[in-house]
Amino acid sequence: MTDSLTARLADFVVETSREDFPDGIEDTVVRLIIDTVGVILAGRSGGAGENILRYADAVCGDPGGRTNWLGMPASAPPELVALVSSTLGHALDFDDELAGTGHPASILTSAMLALPVRPLSGERLIEAFAIGYEANVRVAHLVGHRHYRKGWHTTSTIGGFGAVAAAAKLLNLDATQLRTAFGIVGSLASGIQRNFGSMTKPLHSGLAARNGVLAAQLAAAGFTAAQDILDGPRGFVDIYADGGDHPDALDDLGRSWALLDPGPTLKKYPCCYATHRPIDAVLRLRAEHNLTPADVVAVIDRAPTFGLTPLIHHDPKTGLQGKFSLEYVVAAALLDGEITLGSFTDEAVNRPEIRALMPLLDAKEDPRCRPEDPTAADSSAGTGGFHEVTIRTTDGRELTTRVEYPSGSPKHPLSWDDSRAKFRDCLRAAGRDEARGMALFDALCGLPDLTDVHATLESAVA
Repeated sequence: MTDSLTARLADFVVETSREDFPDGIEDTVVRLIIDTVGVILAGRSGGAGENILRYADAVCGDPGGRTNWLGMPASAPPELVALVSSTLGHALDFDDELAGTGHPASILTSAMLALPVRPLSGERLIEAFAIGYEANVRVAHLVGHRHYRKGWHTTSTIGGFGAVAAAAKLLNLDATQLRTAFGIVGSLASGIQRNFGSMTKPLHSGLAARNGVLAAQLAAAGFTAAQDILDGPRGFVDIYADGGDHPDALDDLGRSWALLDPGPTLKKYPCCYATHRPIDAVLRLRAEHNLTPADVVAVIDRAPTFGLTPLIHHDPKTGLQGKFSLEYVVAAALLDGEITLGSFTDEAVNRPEIRALMPLLDAKEDPRCRPEDPTAADSSAGTGGFHEVTIRTTDGRELTTRVEYPSGSPKHPLSWDDSRAKFRDCLRAAGRDEARGMALFDALCGLPDLTDVHATLESAVA
């Protein structure tokens, strides 16, 4: 058993502590948690957020009672809190991104804050987050990129493993209990890309957090499951990898940390990450050449192989569909000169001026745009290679730029001022008191020194 993938991962989670972290991990986790709290708060401003909160009220049947920091009944059970919180966190597609892994931060943060662990110190939260994040990444690497290309949504199918690892750390599960929890969560994995552009897409994130909390609590209560869920015929990797598995994905476990290499992306734009490089390119050309929509006769985007696959809505009618429409975001970037939370209302997507610009886009995948992996055998949709965007103008010019690393990525990171501005925008979208909300931002900057994270959240946003 000690040689199995499942056992090796469980042993890593149980035996690793904050003292084992290399320099830089803690700072990265603090940035991620601050970003995630902001997007969770903002999530209530979208339809998915409103409806998941309505669902929680109906389930709990506690109108007018005490509420938690999310605005849902304080009587809600942990798995429901995790479901709601992580759905809120992914509702606007403004949460983090990690190549080949999806959006783990909302899942991890929501699962940990949902557990009845009080007081929860900042140090314990950071420790469990970093270890859960690494477990999440390693399972994603085990199944490989073919899993996503098949149509699975990795955030949902793999995120439960990260959530259960983080939860197990806070609940002090031993390695046997954690192997059981992995076995349970392996049978809960689901989520397909056909639901991109609908409210069920952020629900995927909520389900992953819920599954992790549920599996960890069941294991703690004595439930049983396969102890080697990741291994062998009909195991999780065998079923989900579609022949693209990487059994060496755990070989440097504990020596290499995804939080540092490649590092997470804090999104600048609240939409599918596969759109971020073309957005950057269009905004750059628009600004550098002082272009107006009337100057443009065509926008040509050449993308890496697999780079356009998640962008399934070519004629979006809703704001949610617009988040997965390259035609829409290019048109909005040309018309508005920015992409913000306000870009993704139903009204914004259906503006006549937008509809006139959308047919100008010519987008195709081109193997030369991913020279290191031209068939995308081992690459994610939003990273690797480059996008080359050319704008043709009415006066015959062809203006071209390339974007390899989008804004917010580790090679082109958001500044602290950017993060503060993003947090403020999230507060405004949520209708929260800005002064109290920014006090929360400042408090979370000192996360390692907080003795009770729950009390900090509740006092700042009540």
